[in-house]
Amino acid sequence: MTIFSNAARTGVFALLCLVLTACNQTAVSGYDPKPSKSVTDQRKAKIEASRERARKAKAKRQKEFLAKREAARAEKRKSRAKRPSSRKKVAKKAKRKTIRKAAKKSNRRTTRKTRKVAKKSVSKKKRVKKKTAAFVGGRSRGIVKNAPWGCVPGRLKRVLDQVSRKYGRVIVNSTARSSRRNRMVGGKKRSYHLRCQAVDFRVKGNNRGLSRFLRNHPSVGGFKRYASGFYHIDTGPRRTW
Repeated sequence: MTIFSNAARTGVFALLCLVLTACNQTAVSGYDPKPSKSVTDQRKAKIEASRERARKAKAKRQKEFLAKREAARAEKRKSRAKRPSSRKKVAKKAKRKTIRKAAKKSNRRTTRKTRKVAKKSVSKKKRVKKKTAAFVGGRSRGIVKNAPWGCVPGRLKRVLDQVSRKYGRVIVNSTARSSRRNRMVGGKKRSYHLRCQAVDFRVKGNNRGLSRFLRNHPSVGGFKRYASGFYHIDTGPRRTW
């Protein structure tokens, strides 16, 4: 045990000696684990130099771009100045615009004139139609035409118009007939229906006094009231049966 303890002591002593010698060497050489200030300054200087180069390159690119743009604009100006016909084109365009405006104004004036003329003509036509309608009675809504109407004389149309206004709706049953139709119905050989100068009609309304009105009307020639409720009027001589 003594031998082992002596050996251990010697070993520990040797280690301590080694550690002390290493510390002395570091102290003598002046080793510092932290970097010195000179190294950090160099790095900063390199970074600043790279940044400065980047700035200069950017400024150079901007100058080149601006120079190219100015050169292109100058070329455009020169080309425009060299074209003497551009002013003529502008003048021609202005003339065309003035001509178009004048044409539009003239068209407006003509359209106004034509509208006035058309209005006058329409008003005249309306007046004529009103007069003819008052005479013919074709505008009356109270007449239901179940037979040919265009061939009926105007004097009978006027009578039916007055009847529809006074006594109610008029339903026209017979106007013009063929000879065959006249025979089937039992009409006379010389009936005024064959010449479309007679009308058979019915009144849906209060027909009180209608017979007297038709009998005394100056435009009615022949008059008859049938038992079935129909009335007959024609343009022949004044008569009843």
